[in-house]
Amino acid sequence: MFLSLLATLVVLGQAPATPEAPLTVLIAPPEAAGVPSHIVSFAQEHVYEQLKSQGLQVVRASELSQRLPPAQRKTVLGCNRLEAACRITLGEAAQADVVMIAELVQFLSGYRVGLKAYATRDGEQLSEHYVPGVREDQLLDALTQASEKVVPPVRRALRPSLEPLVEAPPQPTTPTPVQPVPVKPEVTASRSGAPGWAWLPAAGGAVLLGVGTAFYVQASNDYNALKGLNVTSPEDGKRLLESGTQAQWLSRGSFALGAAGVVTTGLIYLLSGKDEGTPSQVRPTASVLHGGGMVGVAGTLP
Repeated sequence: MFLSLLATLVVLGQAPATPEAPLTVLIAPPEAAGVPSHIVSFAQEHVYEQLKSQGLQVVRASELSQRLPPAQRKTVLGCNRLEAACRITLGEAAQADVVMIAELVQFLSGYRVGLKAYATRDGEQLSEHYVPGVREDQLLDALTQASEKVVPPVRRALRPSLEPLVEAPPQPTTPTPVQPVPVKPEVTASRSGAPGWAWLPAAGGAVLLGVGTAFYVQASNDYNALKGLNVTSPEDGKRLLESGTQAQWLSRGSFALGAAGVVTTGLIYLLSGKDEGTPSQVRPTASVLHGGGMVGVAGTLP
């Protein structure tokens, strides 16, 4: 027999625990002195419906009165609800966990609507909420607000496992604005083009080369005249000699300066460079032949 009892205890210990029962609430008679009875009845019924909609088992004071024997009705329902012992008695008589008492107080500015919840185990207050300055047509809305404020603390105190988990709504994620990346212009290293006046030395050099050629031709003619003795007198020969010598020196100087101008332009174009694919604007040419010379400038002047 001892073994069977032990096995029964083990089985009971392994049985899954039953979930906690929902809260049972007794709606006690309200505190509403001087308030018309029809308003009190509407208020009590509205509180009943609101508590039922929140998943609570609700017992009306009229239902409790029907359960009690006639000898106990006045003692239980007529006790002073301001005392904790009275609230414990009401809760135990209704087999409720909570005693809920509505409060309706009329002022010149309107009603003060309140709802208070007390624990049956000790009669102590668990939660309360008041809405002042309520017009008569706003009574039901005020009682709805009071019930929504009072019930959650009662659940947390007596049925924490049944308290619904309220998840915070996800915060909308604001996309981080994408800062536009400034596009840096691509820089290609290249030599700068020749300045617009780079053709001037070549043009001047070409002119000097032409002058030098003229002097060279004159010196050559004077030389040929002296060599062929095509003179009429010694003074004429001396004049041809001096003229040829002067023309020869002027020819050399002109050639030197002209060549320097052409070379200067060439160095300017060579050292400054030009953009790829851009043709040269000026191309000077010069050549000296036996008994004469030739100079020229080819291209487009700016």
